[in-house]
Formats: sequence, structure tokens, C-alpha cells
Amino acid sequence: MPQHNPITHIDAPRLRNAVLAGIANVLKHRDHINKINVFPVPDGDTGTNLAFTLSEIRAALTDVPKSLPALLDQMANAALDGARGNSGAIMAQYFQGLSESSREYQVLDAKRLAHVSTAAAESAWGAMTEPVPGTLPTVLEDFAKALSQAADEGIEDIRTLMERGLKRAKKSLADTPKKLAALKDAGVVDAGGQGFVDFLEGVWQFTRSGKVPHLPKFASSEPSPAATGAHGTAPDIHRFCTECLIDGEGMDIPALRGELEALDASSLVVAGSVERARVHIHTDSPGEVFRICANFGELRQQKADDMTKQHALMNQQGQVAVVTDSAADLPTDEIDRLGIHVVALRLNFGDEEFLDKLTITPAEFYDQVAHSTLQPQTSQPPPSAFTRQFELLTSHGLHVLAMPVSGQLSGTLQAAQTAARHDPEHIEIFDTASAACGQALMVLYAAEAAAKGWEVMAIVSKLKELRQSIQTFALVRDLSWGVRGGRVKPWMDTLSKRLNLHLILTTKDGVLKPSSVVRSGERAVKRYAAFLLKKMVQDHTYRVIISHNNAKADAKALRDLLLRGHPNVDACWIEEASPAVGAHAGPGCLVVGLQRWQPPEDRH
Repeated sequence: MPQHNPITHIDAPRLRNAVLAGIANVLKHRDHINKINVFPVPDGDTGTNLAFTLSEIRAALTDVPKSLPALLDQMANAALDGARGNSGAIMAQYFQGLSESSREYQVLDAKRLAHVSTAAAESAWGAMTEPVPGTLPTVLEDFAKALSQAADEGIEDIRTLMERGLKRAKKSLADTPKKLAALKDAGVVDAGGQGFVDFLEGVWQFTRSGKVPHLPKFASSEPSPAATGAHGTAPDIHRFCTECLIDGEGMDIPALRGELEALDASSLVVAGSVERARVHIHTDSPGEVFRICANFGELRQQKADDMTKQHALMNQQGQVAVVTDSAADLPTDEIDRLGIHVVALRLNFGDEEFLDKLTITPAEFYDQVAHSTLQPQTSQPPPSAFTRQFELLTSHGLHVLAMPVSGQLSGTLQAAQTAARHDPEHIEIFDTASAACGQALMVLYAAEAAAKGWEVMAIVSKLKELRQSIQTFALVRDLSWGVRGGRVKPWMDTLSKRLNLHLILTTKDGVLKPSSVVRSGERAVKRYAAFLLKKMVQDHTYRVIISHNNAKADAKALRDLLLRGHPNVDACWIEEASPAVGAHAGPGCLVVGLQRWQPPEDRH
């Protein structure tokens, strides 16, 4: 074994390189961390969440700050920005603790390193509402204890100190199943603790070699094999992993924590400081979480991931995962049955932002419209929302087929394309050139084909055919909403009002265009049904989706008329239209998607 000169202190450049080495090792072992993820929810994403958190730190370390406090502050802020999931939030608070306890130091010697590690571990424990022994904070604490004991014994060599700390952390990790029954039953160690030990091993290798290993891409060039079976069961309560970042001044963190603790929720972590805080919580009501958090500062990075769907990835049918956005008016039961992944569009009333269908329901949307002087605005998800979803899926060995709303109607397609650039080999983006019900019918077909073993390009080839044959129509009763959103020409609104007509719009080549008109009044729905029945060939079987903007009775009447007029229907769903669609189509709109139905054959 080569001899090394003692390392008596750590300055900013050395700490930066050590952290980069640690991050590289975690990214290398990300898939294994995902596979052993059992607690608090067995959703197989701890490795991906840690990778998100640490990759944000890595991106912030392009340049070396001139001082140690500046470096640690930079790392803490980056960790808060990138924190994902329970373990990511805890690690963000760990880095926050390191930063806050090192403000007066320009270098770290053995005693200082032991001190700041202890402070960081205590900070991580403090961020959790219900700390659980046998998880990541236990390993953080045991590592810090080992450093303190070694420093108290007079050890000054940082390398020796780290060796002692790593040994203790490994033992602590090995003991996690003894402290937590869920780990013992599954025969695994804590996934978050494993991630921290992997980080320490990378740091340890750097202290021995002085070299920073090649930093792997966040998305590996080859997706890992999917897990053969899931540990534990999917959550039946608190199914949404809900997170946001709060920017404020002098935030009352205890008060924030208190209000969140009063909710019917679990796994609460509040990380950060009085200027910036990251909230992580498991709940069935993401909107209530965001409402509380908005009272303490400006909300950023809102997200609510469905952990039931994440757990189902362990037993995904086929090797293709279908992703779409909330503009698709998909039947709820079919989303769950086929494992379709939906990225939420954004809605704004002034400065208040909502996640479409997650933190604002269609009923809540129209109530807000009725009582607000502000006009709703829509926006596409940020690329990071797609990146998070893509990374989760590819980390389970799946190829991704993303099917956003028409690129002619929204920037959502571009956001998905931006997110896919890091892994084009395993992520395919398909422009549905449609929205609402037509988009939903294409997504349903793709998901059924994927479940029957179709490969990505075979599905895409079939979708190109369907894109020309699936028809989408919308009976719009108030075109002024579309005019305000820029999707409808002002002359259309003027003409329809003068002539007492309702315009029927259709999507052609991804753009909304007028198709026909019906006279308004009590018989408008019957006239619309007659128009649609003329589009349906009598000797063909159809799938039909009807979505409505606060017009359920009309939607039911329309369904009855269509089923009476064309009995060869495989399925006819009624759904509430996405609020993001409602913001442009207005109340009373009836959207219909028609598809000549022939199921995809089984290719398993």
C-alpha cells in the first residue's frame, strides 16, 4: 500500500474535488440504490432522487469559490434547488448544516471537520418531523460520532479520520435492518443510508488517490434492468410525494412546520433556512400543502408525484413507458390500469400558480373563474418536470415514449424535447398534433400497445397512421376565451355572436380550425350529435371520449345520442376537461374524440 503524507486540513479546492468524487460514486451506484428502496415508500426512486440532488451541486461547482464558506454556501443552495424526495431533502439539510457551522472557517482541520459533521447531522435530524432510527440520519449521525471520537483521540490526519468515519458509517448502514422492520422484512439496508455511504466511499478514494474520477452522465447510456418485483405494497394513503421550494425573508420555519404537521400527511421534511426552504411531504392533498407554503413566501418548483404509479414501475408490463401531459383528457381508471404517466401543465390566476388536475380540479377552476377578476393563464411545464419523470422511468430499465399536446398549441412539446436531449437513445418524443380527447385516444392506444410488448418505434409508426385518422371536435359556446388565449381568431367570435351560432372547431395538422357551426339554443347538443354521427362510418367500431367544461348534463345527453345513433362503440368515456383546456375553451364546451377502433395485437 503506498505511503501518503498526512492531510492536516481541507481548503476550498480540496473539498470541492472530494465532493465531486463522492457525487461520481453515487451516480455510479444509482440503480442499485433504486432497487433497495423500501422506506418510507417502496417506489424505487431514492437513487434517482439523490442523483438529482447531487447533480445540482455538481453543476454549481464548475468554478472554485475563493473561500470555504462561499463554497459550502454554494453547495447548500444548490442542494436545496435540486433536492428531490425524502433522502434528497435530508441531504439538502445536511449541506445546509455544514454551511451554517463553517461560516468562520477558511480551512477544516480534524477537529473542525468533526464539529461541522456533527452540526450537519443534527441539522438533518431536526429537519424531520418524525425521525426514524435506521434510516439516512442515523448513518449521518454515526459517521459524525466516529469523526468526533477520532479527533478527541488526537488524530490529525484527515485521511485517517475519514477512514474511521467510513468504517463506522458502513457498520451503521449494515445495522439499519435491525432498527427498522421494513428493511429486515425486505432483506435490504436503507437506500438513503446506502447513498451516503457511496458518497463517502467516493470521498475516501479521492483522499487516497488525489484524483477525481470521470463524472458519469446523470442518465446512464444503458438503462438498468427493471426490477423483477416490488418490495412492499403501494401506498393506499398519502400517495402524492409533494415538494416545493419557498423563497422568503425571515420565514418562520417553526410556524411553517406546525401548519404542515397539522395536515393528514406523513414524511414531512422542512430543509433550508429562513431565506429559502425546501418542503417535502406525503399527502393526498397537494393543493393544501402549496396553499400553506404560499403564505410564507414565493413558491418555486412545485411538484406532486404519484407514488402509487412509481411503485407499479417495479412490475411494469412491457419495456415502454408512455408519458403525456394533463392536456390529454384521459379516463382516470385507464391511467391507472395502463400505467400512463402524466406531467401537469401550469395554471395561473395572477401570481397564484396551480398544477393542472393536481392542485386544482375542474370544479375548483370554474369556481375560481366565477369569483375572481383575474383571467386564468396557462403555461407549459418546465423541462425539469419532464426530466424528473424521464429519469425515473429510464432508471427502471424502461424506454420512454412521450406524447405531449400539439406543438402548434403549446410549448409543452419543446419542454419535453429539451428534457430528452440528455438521453435520446432511450427517450422518444412524438407530437400528437392534437389535444384533449384526440390526444387522449392516441395515448391510450400507445399504452395498450406497450403493455402488449410493442417496441417504441413500432408504436410510433402506428401512431403516425392514427394521427391522420383520429378526429377531435369541440363545440365552443363562448369563443372569447379562445380569443384571449390566442388560439381563436377574433372574427370567429364576432361572427358567431352576430349569427347566434356555436362554432365547431377541429384540430388539423396540430392547429385549431373551424369545421362547422350549429345554431345555439336547447337543440344545440342534438345538432352537435348529428354532426358527429355523420363523421362515424356505420360498419366500423369506434372508441369515443367526451370531455366537458362544467357541462356534465350536456355531456351525458351527447353520449346517449351517440350511442343510440351508432351502437358499434367499444367504449365511450365522459371526462371533465382539463382546466388548462378550459382556460381556452370556456364553460359549456364539449370536446369529442373519435377513433376507429382495432386493438393492438399481442407481441409478447
